[in-house]
Amino acid sequence: MRRVCIILAWIVFSFIVFITYNYFFIYHYEFVGGKEINVNVNSKFDDPGIIMKYRGEKVKEYKGEKNIDFSNLGTVFIKYKINNSILTRKVNVMDLEGPKITLNGPSEYDLEYKEEYEEFGYKAIDNYDGDVSDKVTVRGNVDSNKLGKYEITYIVFDKTANKTIVKRTINVVDNIEPTIEFNNNINRYSILNKSIDLNDYKAIDNYDGDVTDQVNIDGTVDFNKTGNYVLKYSVKDSNGNESVVNRKVNVQEKNTKGIPVLMYHWFYDDTKGEKAGNVNTHNYIAKSELIKQLKYLNDNDFYYPTWQELIDYIDGKIDLPKKSVIITDDDCVDSFFYVALPVFQEYKVPVTSFCITNKETWKNYTGAEYLDFESHTDSMHVRKCKTKWDGAVMCSTYDEIYEDIFKSVLKIKHTNAFAYPFGHYNDDTIEALKNNDIKLAFTINNGRVKKNSNKYKLPRVRISKSTSIEAYSKLVN
Repeated sequence: MRRVCIILAWIVFSFIVFITYNYFFIYHYEFVGGKEINVNVNSKFDDPGIIMKYRGEKVKEYKGEKNIDFSNLGTVFIKYKINNSILTRKVNVMDLEGPKITLNGPSEYDLEYKEEYEEFGYKAIDNYDGDVSDKVTVRGNVDSNKLGKYEITYIVFDKTANKTIVKRTINVVDNIEPTIEFNNNINRYSILNKSIDLNDYKAIDNYDGDVTDQVNIDGTVDFNKTGNYVLKYSVKDSNGNESVVNRKVNVQEKNTKGIPVLMYHWFYDDTKGEKAGNVNTHNYIAKSELIKQLKYLNDNDFYYPTWQELIDYIDGKIDLPKKSVIITDDDCVDSFFYVALPVFQEYKVPVTSFCITNKETWKNYTGAEYLDFESHTDSMHVRKCKTKWDGAVMCSTYDEIYEDIFKSVLKIKHTNAFAYPFGHYNDDTIEALKNNDIKLAFTINNGRVKKNSNKYKLPRVRISKSTSIEAYSKLVN
């Protein structure tokens, strides 16, 4: 009991002293934040200052010295001049902050199954020690052969043992759908009343492996009825990724009249007010006319044979559908790319452009869809002979012709077909083509490609500015 009384008496006494100090002694000074404080090195210091109180109320505020150096660890004393007195605050300059780790690349991302993990890197900067990237310890690993969530941990200490931990999350996932590959062309044809094998496919998944037995085929083909049929091949892997491929099967009577290989040259966009050129105007095709022509082909179920199919057709190994057509363009001029190519792509009609390969524009389109490049020589599409209408091949040596074609093929990387410049050729030209492994060569002579045709003197069907859609339909049927 006595002890309790002593404690109570002490509390009462302290309260009386506090009241007396604040209200009976008129002025006193108070260090805001304490007489001794800690400050982070290199930080911006906002001096809390000293306040003067009169009977408990703030009447004035004092700030200490400015421009004090807090860039070194240790103790700094801040002085406050108040009337004729100097008050001092003790500031302990300390390293209170851990380094900052900045990760290059995302802090979380998906890594495809079996794709090799590559560290993006990191940088660690400490407010006092500077660059401490070489002090970072990296822990954890990623097994990209196993789906799951992985963490890479980055740990760094500064010289005063402040620690920073940052993590990067890598999700090993399978987001890739299976691939369905066909032994034959994706789009096929059948001669009426003759069936073909449509199970010529294989499906491979990057995670599940061979999933051919899980492919579903929706749709049917009536080989006894002409028309275009669409089959949908679909397969889904164990992670829910699905691949769907549509295949067209064109059932027609067999071709008995020969295959028209169409020859286009230049184009202009009449939908934007462009006009045909003044020279060789007949070779210019308006965009609106090209649209009508390609629409006609698609609406009437035309089949577009590959070069290999045409070779086999000439050799008598196969028949081709009655409605078959191959489309070619000569010269690879700019208007083909900005006017015609988008139309071919929109209507999904394949086209081969015979390129003069010393030009540059075609190189920007080597991966374009529905477009194939073949040679039109490298630099022999010129009339340089004494007879002004003769193309260069007519007055060049065999070696010159061979080297020019070789250079062109080296650039194009295709040897399926060739178009003679101006339609001019001689025995040396044909020999040079054969020795460059070029399989077909086209003149500008009018006609269709038939079975047993001379593969190096093949005709074409010219499409000109005056070709109406009615005339066009007669040319291709």
